Amino acid sequence: MDSLHKTKKEVKWEILETKELLHIDSRLTISVQKVKLPDGRIINDYYHVEFPHSVITVARTIDDRVVMSRQYLHGYEDVSIVLPAGTTEKGEDPLETAKRELLEETGYASDDWKYLGAMKPHTNYGCGKVYFFYAANAKIISEPDRVDLEDMEIVLLHESEIINAIKNKNIISIGTITALSLAKIYLQGENYYAK
Repeated sequence: MDSLHKTKKEVKWEILETKELLHIDSRLTISVQKVKLPDGRIINDYYHVEFPHSVITVARTIDDRVVMSRQYLHGYEDVSIVLPAGTTEKGEDPLETAKRELLEETGYASDDWKYLGAMKPHTNYGCGKVYFFYAANAKIISEPDRVDLEDMEIVLLHESEIINAIKNKNIISIGTITALSLAKIYLQGENYYAK
């Protein structure tokens, strides 16, 4: 039987031991695990990284433009165009996080939200889940809240401009590109990824 047809129990690794190497508040935990593979082999140093869950929102205005921001991303060490995103607070519902982050980062809000699905950003290390949302008929209701470290410029892009920005490497975030792809699938009437 190939691995695609095996049950989770047949392929799941057994965690024998976990040692926490680094813990920073609720933002980051790095641990090393000793694991037993289904074939009996033991791996003594499998690293696991845990981040809090996060959200990314595709907010579309009534005139079919997507609300994005152009900002410096320190992990990338350059400027890129990204969607509104953020980290869930402990116990916070991802939809509430998405609404909060859209308003804080852009000043936009929406009354029409759709859940697009959730994915793991890095399946080998863990890293929390990213929840994706689509917000229709977004409208500006306030100034962006500049409490974050980001110095950003709000940009409203049509689909053709987004495609050009991806081609020209002005959009490089895998999360942003995934969210845009899921929104496109949803808008075509297929939301097979959502629960």
